[in-house]
Amino acid sequence: MPKPIPPTPASRRWIPFLLAVAIAAATLALFWPATECGFLNFDDDRYVSNNLIVQQGLTLPGVRWAFTSVYELWWLPLLWISYMADTSFFGPGPFGYHLANILLHALNAALLFWVLFRMTGSRWRSAFVAALFAFHPLRVESVAWITERKDVLSGVFFFLCLLAHLRWTERPSPLRFWILQLLMLLGLMAKSILVVLPFLLLLLDYWPLRRASALWGRGAWTQWRPLLLEKTLLFVLSAVFVAITLATHGTTGHQNADWSIWSRLTLVAPNYGNYLAQIFWPARLSIVYPVSFPPVLLRALAAAGLLGITFLFWRLRAKHPALLVGWLWFLAALAPVIRGIRFDEQSPFSDRYTYLPAIGLAIALAWTAADLLSRVRRGRTALPAALALVLLAACAARTRAAFPAWKDSLAAFENVLKHAPDHVLSNTNYGEHLLGIGQTEQALVHLERAAGGGDPSALPFSNLGMALLLLDRPDEAIRRMEAARAQCRTDLVFLDYTTALAWMQKNDPKAAIPFFLRALQTGSPPPTWRAELARAYREDGQLPAYSNELSRIAAAGFPNLSSYDGLCLYYLGLWQHGHGRRSWTFFQRELEKDPDNVNMLNNAAWFLAFDPPAGASPADALRLAQKAHDLAGDANPGILDTLALAHAANGQFDDAIRFAEKAQAIARSQGMEDFALQIEIRLQAFRAGRMWRPPAPAP
Repeated sequence: MPKPIPPTPASRRWIPFLLAVAIAAATLALFWPATECGFLNFDDDRYVSNNLIVQQGLTLPGVRWAFTSVYELWWLPLLWISYMADTSFFGPGPFGYHLANILLHALNAALLFWVLFRMTGSRWRSAFVAALFAFHPLRVESVAWITERKDVLSGVFFFLCLLAHLRWTERPSPLRFWILQLLMLLGLMAKSILVVLPFLLLLLDYWPLRRASALWGRGAWTQWRPLLLEKTLLFVLSAVFVAITLATHGTTGHQNADWSIWSRLTLVAPNYGNYLAQIFWPARLSIVYPVSFPPVLLRALAAAGLLGITFLFWRLRAKHPALLVGWLWFLAALAPVIRGIRFDEQSPFSDRYTYLPAIGLAIALAWTAADLLSRVRRGRTALPAALALVLLAACAARTRAAFPAWKDSLAAFENVLKHAPDHVLSNTNYGEHLLGIGQTEQALVHLERAAGGGDPSALPFSNLGMALLLLDRPDEAIRRMEAARAQCRTDLVFLDYTTALAWMQKNDPKAAIPFFLRALQTGSPPPTWRAELARAYREDGQLPAYSNELSRIAAAGFPNLSSYDGLCLYYLGLWQHGHGRRSWTFFQRELEKDPDNVNMLNNAAWFLAFDPPAGASPADALRLAQKAHDLAGDANPGILDTLALAHAANGQFDDAIRFAEKAQAIARSQGMEDFALQIEIRLQAFRAGRMWRPPAPAP
């Protein structure tokens, strides 16, 4: 049974509740700047902004997809459902996803305080641990990065599990037992890091719950056996989700997959040292860190240090049990993601991985420091409080200073490149973002640097090929992709996909189809790849195969992409996000088949007017807009608006003003006041002799 907590006077019983609320409110205020951040092109696109299922909001087919699909190598149904709910409540922009992350983190801080207070009866030490957990700058990645919803969402269930375990120990019952099992299952469906939960519950059974007093020697097994047995189902859940993770990842092919077990294990101890350094001195934080391999001597010293600290804390366990429990919490909670055990080697360590492990160090620090400082005769209360406030203020200041680096992809990867200018992943993603905002030549510089970085992954070369396609250099793209096959070992599907797009740009769908098919055979490719294959079949005249691909897209849960109109909207979206070259070739081919399609003419003219890709010009926009107008006449204000924009793109501002005014008048006569106001904004630019351009979309 837990150690009894002395009764609290009625006049002070409200203090813990107010402390929980205050910690949550302070966390919400501290992290509020994250709501101004955008999507990153590092996983946010695949998880949320370009995930067609998530963008449809919370639907029954979406929930079914969440439970039946392995996406991005993970089975995380609650994560996808939470994203879908955000889309339904807040829309597809980044604000709602960021707000949900912040609210979940604030809730976690309050729950952590409540759990510790209920277990120990110590208000202020519990409040310090919760605030340190909430305010620490290493939390920024878990909160400001939309993709890392996994941390904050699984954290809610983790803390609820701790509370449920406490309730079970206070008064066991079948209902409380099954609530704990259910909460762990839900947490695992948000992030599999909760496989460590039963181990951490055993630590809490030792301290502060004091359900077992002996860690070694005579009588220890008698005390621990029932505690282990009651957690049997929790251990089973852990084993099941470890198996699921291994199955979904399979052979990932990352660069160090061929290392021996011993070589990988020698990285464990120095990696714990990396995390300790980051936690106690979070100076140079970034979304990824350059990969380095410590020398053998340093690995041996790190292992010796780790064992030495563990042995010391073991010896002090009688006087300072929180020291040992907190330290073992840190080691155990970090173990599944420590370098040498986890799957990938993109970065030697990641800030987000400290979300739960750092709590153990905070517990060890709070209880041990408070015990030691309590021996000081003077300032017994003032000194610990002052030190705690200084530390929390420093953490909050460093956290607030970290948000600009998460504003968008440019800021995030500029932050890495300042210290590691040749970092392959950062140059790749930085270049990708530049491509998305139309700065293709600048992007080419970074993508060339990434391709020359010696990474065995094909992804940097694929992105380089994409840049060459945007510059209308498909022959060079094909040569670079073929040359890359000789030196790349992983992610070869991206070479196939980019090569296929290059053949499509050369108007040779027959040559493109085999590369599309090969790209679609591996892993779980995005539905847009199959849409590109459908287009290739259509342009090659294989209409049954084209229809079959659209049916497969619909069956996979992407109805918005499973029709001809869906394809048209997809290519308009691509154009809007900087891939005008690929989109323009699609519209060119379609207009060759149906030259009098007014909607196609109008849409293509609109984008050609302000964003002509390589190989096209504003003159093409005027030609298509004029033809659409000749076919439709003056009745459609949207077509007149496009014609006005096309004239402006060619410097013909008098004609632009004339057609825009006509479009505005017709829009008002048809009750389209909002559209008329939009035309007025363009008219103001035309009257000033300027071309109007729409605001850049969120990357």
